[in-house]
Amino acid sequence: MLDVLDRLQLDWTDLERVTAINDKLLHELAADKQALACLLDRAAEEEHLFAQCERHRLLDKLVIYDGSDRGFRIRVHLSTNDHLDRPHDHRFSFSSLILAGGYRHVRHRLVGELDTDLAPEAMEDHQAVGSGLQVEPQFATEESVGSFYTIHHSAIHTTVMADNTVSLFIRGPAEKDRSLIIDRASGQLWWRYGAEQETPERRERKQMDRGHFELLKHRLSALGVI
Repeated sequence: MLDVLDRLQLDWTDLERVTAINDKLLHELAADKQALACLLDRAAEEEHLFAQCERHRLLDKLVIYDGSDRGFRIRVHLSTNDHLDRPHDHRFSFSSLILAGGYRHVRHRLVGELDTDLAPEAMEDHQAVGSGLQVEPQFATEESVGSFYTIHHSAIHTTVMADNTVSLFIRGPAEKDRSLIIDRASGQLWWRYGAEQETPERRERKQMDRGHFELLKHRLSALGVI
């Protein structure tokens, strides 16, 4: 599997073709539990991979392969016990395959105008501000084990996950500097920036420690993912 990944190049301008490639790739990786376990071990050993592993309120992210020079990065996502309704977009397009658990997946459209001229410091992650912007649900699906999909970076969606939800996630290059997060309950919103634009304090808060990484590996094993 590592040989396949080392040869892989993805052009996300052809989303239909990338979707077909990612569908095959993620299903093959999910089926090869030994390869997935080896990639997780490698992520713990290689500093440039481990440094990208992060803890967030709604999910933990384990970066298991970085092919950014060839248009992709692969992560394992594990849900936390918080299940909030937070519509959002992404800075990049991506594909995802559910390995355990599931979630309600809702696509949205924006209603109202977003002031894109707000200074970055006015809309940092975890610093919410009021907004007249709202999101309107368009359609919803129930995603379960084996569900696969690709999302363009412009799409607004919500994934309200069940406990112990695990997915394989392959992302493309960043297409914009920031992504939007909206808390439906409060109407507040955030910009979320890439790592290169975050403060050292924010990076430190997100950084996963090795103890938590090992706990997640045990959890993946108990769930039968590896």
